[in-house]
Amino acid sequence: MNIDGRLGALFLLLLLSGCGAENTADNATDLFNADPLCQHDTNSVNWQALQQTRCPLLSQYGLFKGLPSDNKSSNGGMYYKLGSELFTDHARKYRYIFLPQGTQLGYQQQDVLDFPTGSVIVKVFAMPTESTTSSAEDIMEVRLLVKRSNGWVFIPYVWDNSINDARLATAGSRTPVSFSHNGEQLTLTYESPSQLTCQICHQIGDDEQLRFGPIGPKIRHLNQPIEVNGQIVNQLQYWQSLGIITLPAGEHPYAPNWRDTSAPLQQRAKAYLDINCAHCHNDNGSAALSGLRLEYWRNLGYSHGICNSAHGWRGGGFDIWPGRGDDSSLPLRMELNGAADRMPPIGRSVADDEAVALIRAWIDTLPAQDCASG
Repeated sequence: MNIDGRLGALFLLLLLSGCGAENTADNATDLFNADPLCQHDTNSVNWQALQQTRCPLLSQYGLFKGLPSDNKSSNGGMYYKLGSELFTDHARKYRYIFLPQGTQLGYQQQDVLDFPTGSVIVKVFAMPTESTTSSAEDIMEVRLLVKRSNGWVFIPYVWDNSINDARLATAGSRTPVSFSHNGEQLTLTYESPSQLTCQICHQIGDDEQLRFGPIGPKIRHLNQPIEVNGQIVNQLQYWQSLGIITLPAGEHPYAPNWRDTSAPLQQRAKAYLDINCAHCHNDNGSAALSGLRLEYWRNLGYSHGICNSAHGWRGGGFDIWPGRGDDSSLPLRMELNGAADRMPPIGRSVADDEAVALIRAWIDTLPAQDCASG
């Protein structure tokens, strides 16, 4: 297929995505199947294809030797963990970083790590098939973020059990799932995002321009203990020993796992809001106009939700009403599931009940303040 043909095919995929097609995986496979860059020995990473095209099948990039949910099957990728994770209807997530040989991650104090051109971030989503306490699961999707010479590119794949591989699905997909959680049977439709939907969370607006980038790989969420060869080590220090990052001297930003009950309640609550909300609620995010800023490092105040009016929401009220968790809009919108009310607005269809309780409990401990009288 010539360049004009490939561009035309890509345009068609984006058009289908924008028109709400549920799944163009088969279309994608047909449109790009002739691309010679995707015909590659899967024993090694297909760096050239990652930089130039969207292959119809995940396996054609050579990123994994087996199932992408098995962290031992990556073809040279670095499996990593975050202290706290974005809630996605109880999905389990497996993350990998692939770096071009001889390159390093750039240290950033607060922002996402500086990734060299050619980097690939892989995020695998799997849903429990029996219950959230059982290991039984089905892979649902695999998302790639590839840093090309002109910036980050999102390449979404939906898993197909019939071929034990993932198909390109630029328009996303919808799959019914059912499992139990805390004794309650949950039946829902799992949605993998379209290429356009993904930009809502991953877009960054600065210098009067919009760009696209990762969300989770920040020092404060990576600064966590992990197990390596049966030993517990610090993840960042392990990366430094491998030569993929150079850490400055001194202490590094840290946000606890919000489920860690040994950590202070306020730090746990802020860690949850940071990973689940701050990618939109920051100076350059898609929710900047709300006035709500939820980064972990921010001091508590009006911009962090204290007596901040819930702008643009029909329910009104205040995001955080100190001492009154039940009357605060922030945990209420985390609890509501209607499309017009829930927060985050995409990426979930059921509430994270444990997190709602955490945020309410934290707000209840804040010194009482009468937001209504200003």
